[in-house]
Amino acid sequence: MSLSDHLRYLRAMRGGAPIDEVAHAVGIEKVIAANMAEKQYRPVADDTLIEKLAAYYGRPLEEFQWHNARSRKQFTYFINKAMQKETAVSLVLRHGETITGMVEDWDMACVALRLADGRLLVVQRHAVVDWSMW
Repeated sequence: MSLSDHLRYLRAMRGGAPIDEVAHAVGIEKVIAANMAEKQYRPVADDTLIEKLAAYYGRPLEEFQWHNARSRKQFTYFINKAMQKETAVSLVLRHGETITGMVEDWDMACVALRLADGRLLVVQRHAVVDWSMW
């Protein structure tokens, strides 16, 4: 799961405060910086912003750095490559379950996996915490 997805999840779990309130609470003058941290497809380059947001949400900095190393862009590349190579993938979901299957299709919101028993399972991308190929 990308840091942007993780940030949106954490904000929602804390009641969904408007992003400008979060930005002001952590001392960010430009609200756009906090807004972009939740929206961009690439890793967040501002280490100070990451530190402030981790502190705001009461989470370890290492957790935010881990998520920041798993951008949406990297996940898109991974899923597309697996589909082209017809290689099975394992997706680790936020609640701890691991799902393995062949990538049948994907878009910017979800991934369709063909499971070993033939069922098609659609997984929302924001629920995927980590991934690997078989």
